[in-house]
Amino acid sequence: METRARVVAVRDGRARIACDDRAACGACAGSGRCALKWFSGGAGATLEVPARTRDQVPLVPGQAVIVAVGDGEVLRAAATVYLPPLTGLLLGAAAGSALGAAGEAGALLLAAVGGLAGWGVARTWSRSRPPSVSIEAVDGETA
Repeated sequence: METRARVVAVRDGRARIACDDRAACGACAGSGRCALKWFSGGAGATLEVPARTRDQVPLVPGQAVIVAVGDGEVLRAAATVYLPPLTGLLLGAAAGSALGAAGEAGALLLAAVGGLAGWGVARTWSRSRPPSVSIEAVDGETA
């Protein structure tokens, strides 16, 4: 998956890039449909990357770039975001049902607790291991 972006700022060996609102998957343009965007802490469609391309060309503010993410990275990121809450929800419901704690209300409560715990795990994992991206400068394009 590839999309165009523009370098917003460069500082301390890192570059912040702003992706086009019409990103490759189309979810960024929607109102909060993408869990990856939601879990990123509301950063919107920005990304922090090394300040050099894979060819060691330094990035400068205003420069146009192509951001490429491998399909395997997209799948890993989606699994990191969606699986822990689902697992927590199902394990919580199963534990509540097995314990017989206050009938269905107990199972529902433990399912909610498990889902929230899974959400916390997913948020931590997604922030500590963001998808790896490849940055390529677009020749001659700056703001």
